[in-house]
Amino acid sequence: MEKLPQIKQTLSEIDGRVPAALRAALRIGYSSSPVPADIASFAASLQQPPATDAAAATDEELTNGAAPPPALRIRFGSCYLPLHDHDAHFGLADAGVLGVADGVGVYARFRVDAGAFARVLMASALAGAAVEPACPRALLAAAYERAVASGAPGASTAVIISLAGDALRWAYVGDSGFAVLRGGRIVCRSEPQQRSFNSPCRLSGGGEVPAGDSDGVAVARVGEVVVRDGDVVVVGTDGLFDNVRDEQLEVVVRMGTRLGFSTKNMADILAGVAFETSRRILMGKPDDITVLVAFIVHSDS
Repeated sequence: MEKLPQIKQTLSEIDGRVPAALRAALRIGYSSSPVPADIASFAASLQQPPATDAAAATDEELTNGAAPPPALRIRFGSCYLPLHDHDAHFGLADAGVLGVADGVGVYARFRVDAGAFARVLMASALAGAAVEPACPRALLAAAYERAVASGAPGASTAVIISLAGDALRWAYVGDSGFAVLRGGRIVCRSEPQQRSFNSPCRLSGGGEVPAGDSDGVAVARVGEVVVRDGDVVVVGTDGLFDNVRDEQLEVVVRMGTRLGFSTKNMADILAGVAFETSRRILMGKPDDITVLVAFIVHSDS
């Protein structure tokens, strides 16, 4: 996990690496000056997804269509931009498992470390995945039990995804989520679980402050989707998804794929775009930002 001194350096590096065409496509940094014609042309091309049958896949095709070769694996990279430092995450490429958690900030009002439960939850999930990779819901349930037993204070949203053969499985509680992109277009995306406005479903250890605040793993949304070589999976906390619209996410992934970005570079740039937006008074939502980007690839690649 990246620490704050690294993040300060990362932000400056991200700013220097964002291609001019991507800035133009997302309208970052060109509010008062014209966009050069060649950059504008490339930026415009990024707005249109490639006309392929993969990009137009239906839900039925995703779940029941011809399966790709089962020998798939993930390569992933991550970026964490802390504001309150309440997020936590883990990833095991060999096991094909990724997880993200976001501590519920209201606990800070009670002088509780609002990121403590998220960190223990993800550390417990990592330990479980390293021993015996299982379905995401089972991993989340076991990690939750261990986190509660640890006595860690606070509460957290969470999402865990895993790759088994050609099936990408998931389990999540709250508004940490994921998106699967194929051919530059989102083909599967999580939907936030909210108790009420700005109050996500969560997991907690209970305790005195406040008592009985957990929705429990029973409310977790679970599912799976067939994935293929070349798919891109983005996992993140609400610091990403509150500040980056779906169409912007598609543009970044589309450009990153065309220009050969690494998973780390793509995660950095998505986090940088979310950070830029979060600072805008009328539309941003300042928050911790965690982004994991995974490429689905053939095992022998």
